[in-house]
Amino acid sequence: MNAKEQWVNNAMESLDGGGRAVLDPFVREKILQGIDKAEPGQDIVKTGLSWKIAAVILLLISLNVFTMVNYGRSSGNTGSTARSVAMEYFSFIDHYNL
Repeated sequence: MNAKEQWVNNAMESLDGGGRAVLDPFVREKILQGIDKAEPGQDIVKTGLSWKIAAVILLLISLNVFTMVNYGRSSGNTGSTARSVAMEYFSFIDHYNL
């Protein structure tokens, strides 16, 4: 038997007679109190997260409005702005044969 197998056997024999782990009663009470404090109907989304999501949406909407206003000024013809944007946006459809 080589040294590695002997070491494994010694480690396994050292586990003999080991009992179940015992939890300190004070720790157990803290855990149970923490479980009791949790209410089943709590909101999953935190308030801070919802404010961040609202800020990102507001930023994206502002960026889109700013872009459309500046794009309309640069083209000079405001009547065809929406049409030219739509034609450019959907120009990829011509490349696919459905």
